[in-house]
Amino acid sequence: MPKIDVTDEAVIGGPPLVVFKAVLNEHAGITHWWMPHLESRPRGEPPFDREGAIFDITIPGRHAARFSAKITKIVEGKLIEAEEEGDFVGTGTWIFEPIDGKTKVRFRWNVRPKKLSFVLASPFVDMGKIHSDVIQKGFKALNRYLSQK
Repeated sequence: MPKIDVTDEAVIGGPPLVVFKAVLNEHAGITHWWMPHLESRPRGEPPFDREGAIFDITIPGRHAARFSAKITKIVEGKLIEAEEEGDFVGTGTWIFEPIDGKTKVRFRWNVRPKKLSFVLASPFVDMGKIHSDVIQKGFKALNRYLSQK
């Protein structure tokens, strides 16, 4: 089965704790700044900032994907690691680092496609690039959202 291992990063205007909480709030369905490129809904009851919290994620569009992410490790203001299951299986890791009053955010997506159509298309379609496009749109939306707060 093909492997996808991509890392995207950006500098976000805000301190790490603010950016960290904005990402968690988006996944918990409290905010919707990443729409229409990514939709996340929590499964279960709060709190959503703990290990074991599960989010159902949908990437709409031509290459629509659905999967769940279960937080396996969380360090406030620094790290969110999740196991992913669904159309893709693997891990997603958010890292938040302070840089000149802002935050350098990295997201590493280390997965394998599980959905048959994705497995079959993976030799011909750069799924890592498609994922990076969604993440970069999210980074831009996050910067806009935080600049309006």
